[in-house]
Amino acid sequence: MNIEFLTQDDPLYILPFFEEFFRNYVSEFNILQVSCCRPMGKRSRWKLLKELACLYRPFGFVRLMTRVAASRALSMVPMRRRSSSYHSFGQLCRAYSVGCSRVANPNSSEYVEGLRARQADLLISVACPYILKEHVLGTPRQGCLNIHHAPLPRYKGMMPTFWQMYHGEPKVGVTVHYMVPKVDEGAALLQSELAIEPGETLDHLIRRSKRHGAHCMAQVIRQIESRTHVAHKLNNEQGTYFTFPTFQEMREFHRRGFRAI
Repeated sequence: MNIEFLTQDDPLYILPFFEEFFRNYVSEFNILQVSCCRPMGKRSRWKLLKELACLYRPFGFVRLMTRVAASRALSMVPMRRRSSSYHSFGQLCRAYSVGCSRVANPNSSEYVEGLRARQADLLISVACPYILKEHVLGTPRQGCLNIHHAPLPRYKGMMPTFWQMYHGEPKVGVTVHYMVPKVDEGAALLQSELAIEPGETLDHLIRRSKRHGAHCMAQVIRQIESRTHVAHKLNNEQGTYFTFPTFQEMREFHRRGFRAI
């Protein structure tokens, strides 16, 4: 089965999924390409920086930006397979001989034509910042999958890990589901969960859940290949949906005793 990944160029929180997946499954699955969109899609860079400064607070924001700068500086250093960590998608893909491409908008005809030419059987979204339209979703022979780090249909939308912590959940969910035109409403193929560790930061939990999600995704791909997968329709009438938190909600997150980093 030919697999293509669609994601966003985030070396801090999305790359851990791919590190874990490549390290364990690159010899088992035929990965055609990792297509990377701009982080957070069309969101204003200035607005995003202000939001991150509020969420991480001054000291945490400096730590975050230092990590981003270090990733950029080290991203061109050649790395071997099974290195302990990587600093960019390009660096990881070069180490494992997998194609890596920048994508302006995955709904463009240019991207869809490439997806069709590469004969992708399965398109997998890992935090893709765009809502895919029907002409994209209908291109891969086996459909399109998404991994959402929440127990769908609850916590649909943006930043699900933040919102689960915000509401005092003892665990965070992971759902692998088919993609449909409506966000996070496709039938689920697998649902799992992770306990939130005492005192765990949002930063640590996101990275840990991404690595866990890589194994969940591999399990689903195996089931699809063997035709043993079972899709369960979500009861979306009981769902909840969240957007990017406001400054007030970020401050409330800290007031409740949670830490971002």
